[in-house]
Amino acid sequence: MNKRAITLLTVLGGFVLSGCATTGRHGYSGHEWNEPRQPYGGELTGPGVALLDPWLLDTAEGRAVVTLGFSEAANGFVSEDVANRANIWFRRYADENCDMQITDPEIRTALVTAAGRYLGTEAPPPPIGQ
Repeated sequence: MNKRAITLLTVLGGFVLSGCATTGRHGYSGHEWNEPRQPYGGELTGPGVALLDPWLLDTAEGRAVVTLGFSEAANGFVSEDVANRANIWFRRYADENCDMQITDPEIRTALVTAAGRYLGTEAPPPPIGQ
């Protein structure tokens, strides 16, 4: 290797290593990271609202699933893409027996469970043997 190549590699190596030499405390302890997650509190808007399944639109749990589960809808605006993805995700999540049909009990159970997971309020599993 010639002297120019060695000098160039040394300079580039110095630049690479200088990025690793940071000081101070870095973390996610700011205000927005410490508060519990909350679903959007207002009415959902946007072109995707008309496409949402009724149980996602008309229930508080369903709105929590949409606004907390899809970051694009965090401010209450639901695009067509988000609505389609939310519907598909929820239908697959709710279909416990994988028969491609969801029943009212499956919908209710899935709404409560999914919203509880997003809000951090899910119930503990029942004891074994009960």
